[in-house]
Amino acid sequence: MKKSNKFKLVISLLLLLVLILTACTQPANPAPSQNETATPAPTGGTEELIFGTGGTAGTYYIVGAAMGKVVSERSDKLNIIVQATKGSMENINLTSVGEMQLGMSNADGVFDGYYGTGSYEKGGKQDIVGLMSLYMSAGHMVVKKNSGINSYADLKGKKVVLGPPSTTIVEMSKAILREHGVDPDKDIKPFYLSFDEGVSKLVDGDVDASFFVAGVPTAALMNASSTGGVDLLDVEDAILDKIANEFPYFEKYTIPANTYKGIDKDIRTLKIMTNIFAKSTLSDEAAYEFVKHALEGVADYTSAHTVVKEITPETAWKVPVPLHPGAEKYYREIGVLK
Repeated sequence: MKKSNKFKLVISLLLLLVLILTACTQPANPAPSQNETATPAPTGGTEELIFGTGGTAGTYYIVGAAMGKVVSERSDKLNIIVQATKGSMENINLTSVGEMQLGMSNADGVFDGYYGTGSYEKGGKQDIVGLMSLYMSAGHMVVKKNSGINSYADLKGKKVVLGPPSTTIVEMSKAILREHGVDPDKDIKPFYLSFDEGVSKLVDGDVDASFFVAGVPTAALMNASSTGGVDLLDVEDAILDKIANEFPYFEKYTIPANTYKGIDKDIRTLKIMTNIFAKSTLSDEAAYEFVKHALEGVADYTSAHTVVKEITPETAWKVPVPLHPGAEKYYREIGVLK
């Protein structure tokens, strides 16, 4: 009986030893260490794109946020993350280095960034390509009513916001000032601020005038003019013609009377088109999906801003730089680009 028990014990120990050795020879699958990153679970193929727009009160942000929401809802491949920014130049810079994948800018900014001219003469060519042309943006020089400032010539000696530094907005405001005999570097105290900051400074009385470029109407000025306490400065046709000849991306435009409360006359000014661009490494599929749903879903965000009605397939492909291949594929498919 004792021999039988000893035999069973030996067999049990041998089996246990075999199990231990087997476990030791299996491939290890440890949890990630503090210096490693676990592989994320699949997300169903949705690609996140960061989309740079502008200040939260401006047309860029309002239109971009509405467009991004619709594209995300319509596409099962894209999730658009809308980013508020300081505008065109920041969008181009961040997209070029890969911190964003999409951005909005005035047409000349896209042109200069792609070709390394104008504002990018020192910085060189940026890694961007065209996606869409959207709508026009108009120059607004805002002053307080009854301030005694009735024309650009009256801005001599005043504190004037010219726009964010190194932007088309500054280029446009300085060109208009010069044609009115005002040297923007000597005859005024210039401020280089974003759209939101400029309007806020004007309302608070910290500056005498604020220039910005935005769609018509734009929410920030609608709010500022709600009490009828602001005015816009008009520019004569001869001056507009001269500037447009010098800067081919600027065009004449008239802001209709009563667009803003208390401004009951037409305001002649300059305009420029707004574009969407992308980093050149954006996948063809992502570019195609974005353009397709931004255009085919436009009815779903028309209510966001009146400028959305200007977004059409017939004009969307007309950007000043080469199109992204994915966007070009879509425009050719629908027949607007031959």
